[in-house]
Amino acid sequence: MENILSQINVDQLSIKLTDEKLYINTATSNETFALRSINGIGVIDLVDEYNTLLSDWKKKNKKTLSPIAVGVLFLFTGYSDNNIKLGLLGLLAIIGGAIWYNKMLSEKPSMMSAVRIMMSGGNRDFKFDKANVSSGSIADFVAKVESTLSAYHKKNG
Repeated sequence: MENILSQINVDQLSIKLTDEKLYINTATSNETFALRSINGIGVIDLVDEYNTLLSDWKKKNKKTLSPIAVGVLFLFTGYSDNNIKLGLLGLLAIIGGAIWYNKMLSEKPSMMSAVRIMMSGGNRDFKFDKANVSSGSIADFVAKVESTLSAYHKKNG
C-alpha cells in the first residue's frame, strides 16, 4: 500500500503525493504520474493568457462608456431646452450605462496560475485561480514534492 506523503485541494485541483506517484484530479481529468517520470515541478503564472484576456476586456469596456456619454449629452440638452422627455431619456441612458459598466467591472479577468509538471516528454500544466487560494499552501506542497523527487531520484537513480 502506498504511503500518502502530502496532498492539497485548491480551486478545482486536487493533488496527492505518495512515495511512488503523483495523483492529479481536475474537474475534467484524473491523471497519475510515476515519480520516476517527473523531472521537476513548479508553479507558474499564466501571464500571456492573462494579458490577452485583459486586453480583450479593456476593448469591450471602452464601449460601455458610450451610453453614459450619450446620456449626459441628452440630460444637458433636455435641461437647457426645458425638454423633460429628453432629460429623462438621458437619465435612463446614464443609469443603463452605469449598470452595464458595473457588470463589466465585475467580469474583469483574473490571473490564473498552474502547477507545472516537467517530464522528458514535455510539460503538463494544471490551472488554478491563485486569487482563490493561499499561495503559501501551494508553495509548501510544491517544496514537499521537490524534496520527495530529489530523494526518490537519489535512491533509484
